[in-house]
Amino acid sequence: MKEFQLKSRSEDETREIAAILSTLFHAGEMIVLDGELGAGKTQFAKGFANALGCVDNVTSPTFSIANFYKTREWEILHVDLYRVETPEEYEALGLEDYFPRVVTLVEWGSKFPGYLDPSLAVSFARERGGDSRVLTITCANDAIGKSIERIMPRLTLFLSC
Repeated sequence: MKEFQLKSRSEDETREIAAILSTLFHAGEMIVLDGELGAGKTQFAKGFANALGCVDNVTSPTFSIANFYKTREWEILHVDLYRVETPEEYEALGLEDYFPRVVTLVEWGSKFPGYLDPSLAVSFARERGGDSRVLTITCANDAIGKSIERIMPRLTLFLSC
C-alpha cells in the first residue's frame, strides 16, 4: 500500500489536487474522504467533479446523504455518511447497487470499515495555527499507487515536507 502526503494551502489548491487525481479514475472506482468538519472533503469533491466536466453545483450531501453529478463520461455518486449512525442504516440506503456504474466519493467513509472497497483514501488534517491541510493519500493497490507516481510531476507543488 503506497501512501503520499500533499499540502493544500487553500480551498482552490484542494480543488486543484482533486482535479489532477480525477484523471486516474473510472466508473466502478471509489475514493473515501475523511477528516473533521470543514477539513476540505467537499472542496475535493467539487474539484474532482468539475475537472470531469460537471456543470452542476457540487454541494455537501450531509442532509440528502447522496447526490449524483453528471460528467462527460459517467456519473459521480457523492455520499456523506456523517449522519448515518449504524451499519444497518448504511445498508438500508442501497447505495452498493450504484457502485459499479459510477465513480463514488464517500465523505466519512471510515465510519463503516469493511462496507466500502475504495481504490483510494484521502484523509484531511488541518495544520496547527493555519489554514493549510495535509492530505494523506493511501492507495488500496499497487496499480493506483503507480498511477499516482506517474502524475506526481503535476503534484510537486503540493508535496508535503
